Amino acid sequence: MFSNPLFAAGVLAAGSAVIVRKRVVDRSGVELVHAPQTAAVGDRGSLLDIIAARCPSLADPKAARFVPAVALPTADMQTCYNGVCEGLRRARFVEYERELITTEDGGTIGLDWSPPFAQMPEDDRPIVVLSHGLSGGSHETYVQLAVRHLTAAPYHFRTVVVNYRGCAGVRLTTHVLYNGGLTADYGFAVEHVHRRFPSSALVGVGYSLGANLVTKYVGEQGEACPLKAAISVCNPYDLLAASDAIDRPSIRNKYLYTPAMLLGLMRLFHRHRKAIDSGPVRLDHAAIAKITRIRQFDDLITARVFGYTDSVDYYTQCSCAQFLPRIRIPLLAISSLDDPVCPEDTIPRSAFRSNPHLILATTQFGGHLGYHESLSSTWLPRPIGEFCAAIFDSPEA
Repeated sequence: MFSNPLFAAGVLAAGSAVIVRKRVVDRSGVELVHAPQTAAVGDRGSLLDIIAARCPSLADPKAARFVPAVALPTADMQTCYNGVCEGLRRARFVEYERELITTEDGGTIGLDWSPPFAQMPEDDRPIVVLSHGLSGGSHETYVQLAVRHLTAAPYHFRTVVVNYRGCAGVRLTTHVLYNGGLTADYGFAVEHVHRRFPSSALVGVGYSLGANLVTKYVGEQGEACPLKAAISVCNPYDLLAASDAIDRPSIRNKYLYTPAMLLGLMRLFHRHRKAIDSGPVRLDHAAIAKITRIRQFDDLITARVFGYTDSVDYYTQCSCAQFLPRIRIPLLAISSLDDPVCPEDTIPRSAFRSNPHLILATTQFGGHLGYHESLSSTWLPRPIGEFCAAIFDSPEA
């Protein structure tokens, strides 16, 4: 599927001549889905009013559009280019300062602050708390691009990336890793940030599986949520449906997405196998050695370690879609309709049409966490920065 504006030919007969006129079908615009009346944000108007006034990348008819790079015209190319960038940029291009925090059960979470405190001393400026995707971390290209954008002019926000147990070089100090619904760890990190910076407003941003986790957390917290707002990017919403989509027989699933995602999970498991085996659960390592599908990983490892009946039980309990009606803070969700990992039919549009605190922004193109406008620039950080500034009521928005 090529994603630049497509052309539809209209054929008109004029006497004996045939005139072919080309009509441009522009599919690059952003579509907003929301309740008929969105919730008030303090005394500054409704959520939709604020987005219309402060977020041109989402609401301005001329600016609210994403046109893929000519060199990356398909969803698969958009998605895989992140991996290419990761390979080319083995060194981080964002500078972090790591802080390790210990949970009540002895788990370790790595908080990567940017800019480092020597460059940006502690103050009461707004903070954006970012949550990575499956087996990822602060090194991921999509995370670093957002951090670089949010910490630069005109925003100059403080950012912190939550690296979950065992991820991104964080040592596993218990027998459990993390999963897409383990909101206790995310909540622990948010509370730590809030205690350290009690006068700073916080916005949470989650990507992919991290988006599911952040959204679930916000729904669980309801009106007591310590975040001022949240942003969900390429959220699977329904983990069972997303798993079914990845398991569908296709060449790209068999040879591209399943192997790539499974490789990250298996590396994480083998890196921390000794710690995981130290726990009370006895795993079937002979069966684990034969894993070829993500659902098998979640059946044999995730479900057993965390006490779920099986992968279906895990997916059902941890999917964030069921928590959307409970959300009581502004939440912006960004999804591309050609996402090969989180398909369009998993997006719960009815929840966005009924809960006035939610706004869904969809694009026709972008793949999964892609949104590359060229080989050196990406669209995604712009709406994230604009929305954060609008929520923080920053004059630079």
